[in-house]
Amino acid sequence: MIDYKTLKHSDNGMPTWDGFLGPILKVAETDKIWKRQDLINNVLEEVNLPDNLAKMTYSSKWHDLVANNRINWALSDLKISGLLNTPKRGVYQISDLGRAILKEYGLNITRELVHSQPAYLDHQKKLKEQNNDSDTNEISEEQTFELTEKQVSNWFDKQKSDLTEKLLLKLRSIDPYEFEHMMIKLLSEMGYKGTDGQSLVTQKSNDGGIDGIINKDPLGMETIYVQVKRYAEGNVVGSPEIDGFSGALRRQRADRGVFITTSSFTSGAKAAAKQLNIALVDGDMLTNLMVQYKVGVQVRQTYELYDIDDEFFEE
Repeated sequence: MIDYKTLKHSDNGMPTWDGFLGPILKVAETDKIWKRQDLINNVLEEVNLPDNLAKMTYSSKWHDLVANNRINWALSDLKISGLLNTPKRGVYQISDLGRAILKEYGLNITRELVHSQPAYLDHQKKLKEQNNDSDTNEISEEQTFELTEKQVSNWFDKQKSDLTEKLLLKLRSIDPYEFEHMMIKLLSEMGYKGTDGQSLVTQKSNDGGIDGIINKDPLGMETIYVQVKRYAEGNVVGSPEIDGFSGALRRQRADRGVFITTSSFTSGAKAAAKQLNIALVDGDMLTNLMVQYKVGVQVRQTYELYDIDDEFFEE
């Protein structure tokens, strides 16, 4: 049995689509051939999601289960990369490559690893060539196909997931002081600065454990203190860092703070933060907020979906 909390997950606790990569291969190696739904069901049983996550659905008219959808995305990439074979439609079998990678990496199989496989790279190359051809040549009737609104929505969900992963890698590579400025900008964009308030990043040489200060009003009567840690994925923030930040807050006679990291927090850190009135933002939550408030990202293209306005015709 796999503890779902140990898998890469979103801020709501649900494993991300690539968090299911390892569990899928672990389940797949226990039998020779799997039907798609049987494999999905066994993966869900293996990770033992609590009811609130197992029954979580998208807020759309289809009410698709989030976990099932993410496993399907992972299955697709495992198939494309050659880690899973498909003897026939809807049937999966772990490949020799899949067994070798599972043996070497266990559950720590990342999207970068899967996407670096020769079969996946070749697939992407062919897609690019097809797209280039479609730009210059008229598409024949046999080449056309229809995408449902549901498929488009699912595709955008996956693109957003891929974007947040790239964004997190970018954040971990920038200058720490630049990162501090970016985090203060994010909190300001989220509205914490207030209408006439101000925000600032403290001096590097004498910040006293405080990286940023946000005044929500012009007189500074309501102030939020910020600490940020640009950490690698495995460098988890523990309770000592939270206790240290709490001490810095007490020296400022402050009763609230925000601790932001590009990694994650231990259970001890979360418990300490809850007692000390410190809000925590981990890497997954951070990148989702940056996308939501368009900090460090930009809209590349906008598509609008139209429907008939029945009320207009009834007037």
